[in-house]
Amino acid sequence: MEVQEEVMDILQKVWTKLQGLPQASPLEQGAFAVLTLFFATFFFLIVLSCVHCCCCGKPKYQASRVQPV
Repeated sequence: MEVQEEVMDILQKVWTKLQGLPQASPLEQGAFAVLTLFFATFFFLIVLSCVHCCCCGKPKYQASRVQPV
């Protein structure tokens, strides 16, 4: 259970930082906004790539149309 305790400790630290965000300096608020935007973009691109790969109607590999001489 050591890993679980470490994860809970990290989440507790993050939660403490989030609770203090309204009283934080503008620099800290801007850094939080940039990090949030980065993670949101990252997860959006992952979801978009999964949707494209799984739901696209095209075959995965197309046969070559070049005829040998």
